[in-house]
Amino acid sequence: MKKYYLHNGTENIGPFDLEELKSKSITKNTQVWCEGMEDWKNANEIEELKTILSVVPPPIGKKVVTQLPPVVKSKTNWFRWFGKMLLITLLIVMAIGAISSYFESKNDVPTYEQSVMTIAQMEASEPVNYLSADGTYHPNFLGDKLIIDGVIHNTATVTIYKDVVIEVIFYSKTNTEIGREQYTIYDYFVPNSKKGFKLKVKNYSNIASIGWNVENAVVK
Repeated sequence: MKKYYLHNGTENIGPFDLEELKSKSITKNTQVWCEGMEDWKNANEIEELKTILSVVPPPIGKKVVTQLPPVVKSKTNWFRWFGKMLLITLLIVMAIGAISSYFESKNDVPTYEQSVMTIAQMEASEPVNYLSADGTYHPNFLGDKLIIDGVIHNTATVTIYKDVVIEVIFYSKTNTEIGREQYTIYDYFVPNSKKGFKLKVKNYSNIASIGWNVENAVVK
């Protein structure tokens, strides 16, 4: 068992074994030495002694009480207060005037009604820009007619279309256009909607395929 010497600041005392050191109330900064050590060390640097070290509480700090100077109430300077209020009022009036001038300068911005009218005019002038048609087709039982099961899409914002003209295009097996026929779908098509239609067209002997699109429409 190791024997340790202690240094109390003026002289060396010991040796003490581990049980004897427990009664010495050594702290982490106590200087200790045992055989085999090159120099003195603090007790907390030796693993074996860490379990018997005494904990020294920190010193109690003194509370510092700061006394605030007494609040001295000053007399109201009515002239200064009135000047501040007058300045604030003047700034508010100037701000209101600037805002009014800004909105008056924006009179060229169209109103909501004007914007809607402009959109409606655009949609009415070019129906084919907002109407499209797709779908499928098949021959009838006898094979002399082609049945088109189509869908018309209306992507307009505010415009209702009616009497939509569908143009059917006939192609040969070499994809050459042979002819065109127009059919009118007598129905209403509201904005942002799609509606189905059915057409029966002649099936020519030399026709390999057909296609169709919207050719025109009437604004409701």
